[in-house]
Amino acid sequence: MMKILLLAAGLLTPFSGQDTVQQAVSPHTAGHVVRAVQTIPAKNAVPADFHTLNGISLDDTRMDVLKKLGKPLQVKKDRLLLSTEYQYPDVVVGMRDDMVSYVHVDPAAGRIKVNDEWLPLKRQTLDQALGGSQFTAEDGEVYVRGQRAIKVFMDESSDKPKYVEFFDETEW
Repeated sequence: MMKILLLAAGLLTPFSGQDTVQQAVSPHTAGHVVRAVQTIPAKNAVPADFHTLNGISLDDTRMDVLKKLGKPLQVKKDRLLLSTEYQYPDVVVGMRDDMVSYVHVDPAAGRIKVNDEWLPLKRQTLDQALGGSQFTAEDGEVYVRGQRAIKVFMDESSDKPKYVEFFDETEW
């Protein structure tokens, strides 16, 4: 009898942590109980991957960028980086071979959008939202997820962001 009570208590107790258990029974499952476990990310969770910066992915083509952002204010060749820059009011998209190579955001924008979350351009807020930098370079903080990185270039005198770049580390 005690084993049955413990078993019943175990089945009725929800999982700990961030998982939630939902029980659903449909007429088609007559006599069977179906359980589904769904992981719900915690609010303000640190992103596991960097997919986009200000809506632009490193997997986007030139046509994708034009569809998302429209006609650029200016198109400029960068001979040093061997890229073509598409300049928009709040973002510069660097292209190589019609693929996005990097995304550059000026601090005048006041914020950046990492994946689907807007973040103010403040060092402490970025550290918290992005889980702390993986390393500190001479000129800024670098946040790495797999091969993709977001680098926040800092002004040494004021400790304020100068600009932010999103890029694939293997390309540089």
